[in-house]
Amino acid sequence: MTTQRLPRLLLATAAGVLACGLPLWPLSYREVSIGANPPPSLWLLLSGAAGLLAGILLRPGLLRPILAVTLGFMIAVMGRVEVETSRDSTSHNLWPIEVVMAGAIGLAAAAIGVGAARLGQRAADRRAA
Repeated sequence: MTTQRLPRLLLATAAGVLACGLPLWPLSYREVSIGANPPPSLWLLLSGAAGLLAGILLRPGLLRPILAVTLGFMIAVMGRVEVETSRDSTSHNLWPIEVVMAGAIGLAAAAIGVGAARLGQRAADRRAA
């Protein structure tokens, strides 16, 4: 990897962290529930936008931008688990499942966002030709 690509990769991963963390971090552990809080539609929208940004930053290819956003989602959840287990070691007993679920949401929506970025880039390339 060239040194010019590393900042773009880090920015794409940070977009994934923020897409997951911004709706999740303000909620207390008791408020978080699957399918209700934070709303899955908000997560899908934010991670789709993060995927779109990653697709623009990390061109060409599909895998690298999708995995960058997915990794960001997983980092955001792992950070939350670390902070909350430092306060109460009995919380997050099933944290690996939380991380995998966040990764799955991030992966699916990032794939849509990166796909949209690639379609837009192809349309722009065709217009330029």
